Amino acid sequence: MIEFLLLIETVIISTIMYLYLIHKTKINKKFLFIDNIIVITFSFALTFILYLSTKFNYSVLYFLIAGLLVITDGFALTMIRFWRTPNRKLKAKENELISPADGNIIYIKRIEKGETPISIKNGLSITLNELTKTTLLNSPCWLIGINMTPFDVHKNCSPIEGEVILNEHFDGKFLSLKNTDALTQNERQTIVIKNNVSKIGIVQTASRLVRRIDSYVKKGDIIKKGEWYGMIRFGSQVDLIIPIDYTVNVNLKQQVYAVKTIIAFKN
Repeated sequence: MIEFLLLIETVIISTIMYLYLIHKTKINKKFLFIDNIIVITFSFALTFILYLSTKFNYSVLYFLIAGLLVITDGFALTMIRFWRTPNRKLKAKENELISPADGNIIYIKRIEKGETPISIKNGLSITLNELTKTTLLNSPCWLIGINMTPFDVHKNCSPIEGEVILNEHFDGKFLSLKNTDALTQNERQTIVIKNNVSKIGIVQTASRLVRRIDSYVKKGDIIKKGEWYGMIRFGSQVDLIIPIDYTVNVNLKQQVYAVKTIIAFKN
C-alpha cells in the first residue's frame, strides 16, 4: 500500500512542478511528457529501493524523502540541459543565417535606417546604443528576439563567418527585468560580426538570476559560422540584428535551435 501512495505522491509533486515551470518560464509543454516522466521514474525508483532496504519507524519519512528527491532530480536534470554543449552539425548554406541561440521567437521587428534598436523583455525596453558605433544601422535591419528558458542550451553561436568588429560588455546589478532600473543596469554583451557579404549584431541580455555573461571572442577575432562564442549563465534573451535584404525564415513563438535553425536567408 505504501508503495502505491509513494508513486502517487511522486507523480503529483513532479507534475505540479513542471506545470509551474511551463507557466512561469514558458518552457515547451513537451517537457511535461519527457523530463517529468524521467523525474517521476527515477525519484520513485530511488525511494522504493530505500523503502525495501530500510525500516524507518515513521513511514512519513519516506514521503518526505520522495518529495525531496523529486525536487533534487528535477533540478539536476534541468542543470544538465542548461550546461550541455551539443555537438551539432552545421548544414546551412553560405547565404543562410543560423540561429545564435536555443529558445522561442518573441518578436520580429523592422528597424529603419539610423534608428537605434530597442530590445524588449517583459514589456520593458533596453536601448542598444552601442550599435551606433558601427555602420550596422546605416541601412534598415531586422531585429529578432529569442527568449531562452532554463531548459534551453545557454551557449550562443555565430550566425555567420566573419570578423568581430565590436565586442562590448555592460556590467549589471543582476536586477529583475520587471524592475524599471533594469533598463540600464542589467548585464548585456553586444558583438558585431562582418564579412564580405553582410554585417550582423548579436546582443546577449541577462536577467536577475544571472551570475555572468561569458565571451569567448575578442574584437579582431575571426569566427566561424556555428562556432560557440559565448554563454549567458542562467540568462534570458538573445537579440539578432540582420540586414533588411535577408528574408526572415522563422515565425513568432517558434522554437529555434542554435546551429540547426535557419533564421534567415538571402536570395
